[in-house]
Amino acid sequence: MTPEYKESDYTYFTPYRVRSHECDRQGVVHNSRYLEMLEVARIEFCRDVLLIPMDSGTFASHDKYFFVRNALNYFSPAEFDEELLIYTRVPKIGSTSVRIEQIMNRKRDGSRILECESVMVLVDEKTNIPKEIGSEIRMRIISE
Repeated sequence: MTPEYKESDYTYFTPYRVRSHECDRQGVVHNSRYLEMLEVARIEFCRDVLLIPMDSGTFASHDKYFFVRNALNYFSPAEFDEELLIYTRVPKIGSTSVRIEQIMNRKRDGSRILECESVMVLVDEKTNIPKEIGSEIRMRIISE
């Protein structure tokens, strides 16, 4: 398998260092931990690029998004104390959904660890039924 995404298509990245509790008995990052690492980068992207406030009420009073897809392609494992760069972008926004693409590379040599495509759907906070993404957040994503 060869990487599909190119760093040159991204304008934002989050630095990340692998911590010991993220590694398994083989000395590499456990596969479940990669999703957590990607989430850290998505939150920083929302905070820094989309200017979405990340305060104590974010998950209680703001829009509610559900992940409906996370597709990861792994190329090589990350190991304890490695410095990584996690690139994040939003290449497509639909009426109720947002597609996010991320790549994770080693900082030291740029080698690819993984690529991820995620889809989030905005839902009504009471009914959990998909709803239209508002113009304000849509404009932030488009201008990103």
